Amino acid sequence: QPEFRHTHPGSRHHVVIRPATTAFLAGAIPIAAAHVAYLINLTVGTGLDPQYICMPHTDGCVSIRRAARSGPGLHLFRALVLPSAVLLLFSWEYVREWLGDLEICSRRRAWLITGLGYIGAIFLIFYATWLGTEGDWYRWLRRYGVIFYFSGTAMAQLLLVWTLWPKRRQLAAGRLLTPITVLTALVSVQWALGVFSALKRLIFENPETIDRIENIIEWCYALPMATCFIVIAWMFRQTDFRLKPEISV
Repeated sequence: QPEFRHTHPGSRHHVVIRPATTAFLAGAIPIAAAHVAYLINLTVGTGLDPQYICMPHTDGCVSIRRAARSGPGLHLFRALVLPSAVLLLFSWEYVREWLGDLEICSRRRAWLITGLGYIGAIFLIFYATWLGTEGDWYRWLRRYGVIFYFSGTAMAQLLLVWTLWPKRRQLAAGRLLTPITVLTALVSVQWALGVFSALKRLIFENPETIDRIENIIEWCYALPMATCFIVIAWMFRQTDFRLKPEISV
């Protein structure tokens, strides 16, 4: 565990770190950022054309990227998403330590889950940092930033479910059965949407319809992905998972 030293040696104290709070914020902040930024741009912004005003989860008139960048809501979006990406990094590290405490998988698998999560969080930083900028290089960073964020996070969550599901009734005397089931359902929704997204051009021909479907999938995919971290926070609480780094003073 990390040890922090002060200038006056001689006594030790324990500072309790609650990973559940970190994981909860890592999930809740991106959800709030996307919706509040869009709401701000709808109410006080001037960059949104009327065609981009709708209920995006069902109408698909606007992507998350356009909803956030088209007005003053962009500044709030960046201010919230960038720290949430850091919280994601910490959350995946806590997942690795939590899995080690549960002793349900090898260290290699735990590190693989964390590594995939790190990839997602790092590329989320790229995405949010260059959102709203212009130029081919910045466009490339925005495009592949969001792709690697979604794919890295989705793979990490899938592998986490694969690890937890077989032991769902035994872990923590059965207290994790419900959150693991909810987590599995959320991840299943993501992958079902991903398969549908891959097949949409084989089903539909109208470009406008395809664009709307892509936007709907993006909104409906991001919501359960972020909610997974709230469920991870739930599992941390159910197992009373805490970190106690020693502080020397």
